[in-house]
Amino acid sequence: MKAAIIPNLTRTRARDISLKLISALDRAGIGALMSERMRTAFPGVNCKFVPEETLYASADIVMPVGGDGSVIRAGKRAAACGKRILGVNAGNLAYLCGLDPEDLDLLPKLAAGEYSIQRRLLLSAEFYRDGILTGTELCLNDIVFCRGETIGMVDISVQADEKPIADYIADGVIFSTPTGSTAYSMAAGGPIMEPTLDAVLLTSICPHSLAFRPYIFGADTVFTVRGRERTEGADVRWSCDGERTVTLQENETVKIRRASVHAEFISLKTDNFIDILNKKTLRNK
Repeated sequence: MKAAIIPNLTRTRARDISLKLISALDRAGIGALMSERMRTAFPGVNCKFVPEETLYASADIVMPVGGDGSVIRAGKRAAACGKRILGVNAGNLAYLCGLDPEDLDLLPKLAAGEYSIQRRLLLSAEFYRDGILTGTELCLNDIVFCRGETIGMVDISVQADEKPIADYIADGVIFSTPTGSTAYSMAAGGPIMEPTLDAVLLTSICPHSLAFRPYIFGADTVFTVRGRERTEGADVRWSCDGERTVTLQENETVKIRRASVHAEFISLKTDNFIDILNKKTLRNK
């Protein structure tokens, strides 16, 4: 078994935790792989360095070391390659990390196949200009449409399976997977969802109407999002998982649907979603 270690070195603890992880993997009989670009940051370690473009394909398991953002970025690439994910926490809350640094002694269970798998829904955001598909992005957490630099509300038209839901006059709207329900959507008043559910959550951000409440749709729903022209409205921008931000022009449309791939998260511990929620959110101080 080989594990691709993806350290986020912007995290102050990530290098030290990665070194401990490499040692723990070695003791468990699991080979460690890292990107060639990490060689200078990890001299002399018991790890094989491979080209970045072959790292995921060369591994059986992908192990990002960082916070939730690190897991999301690595997790989407892992899902696209059909690889399983086990994040190691070098951040703060880190809902998506299956191990904390003090849990590394559990890695022999990984080598022995003594673990469970959580299958997580991914969304696909398809970007159309004048009706022509120009790009697609994967989403593990959420797809957010919000105002740009101009202060003011956006006017966003949302359809589900070609039937109108609403024209949102608001700071924005959030399309969230169950995995992402504890992120921006929760902060905007959306419900918390068990992450293995097959559903999509639509939450408005500060809507200019008491009628707008969160919606939960089946995972096979296809959404269409357009920005509507308003004289005093703000520019509409959208982003997948908080990464690249794109301005939505009047001739552009975004379609959101279930992705053709899914993410598989490894769990070595016995705590369930409620245990994690209590530990990291409800009782967090």
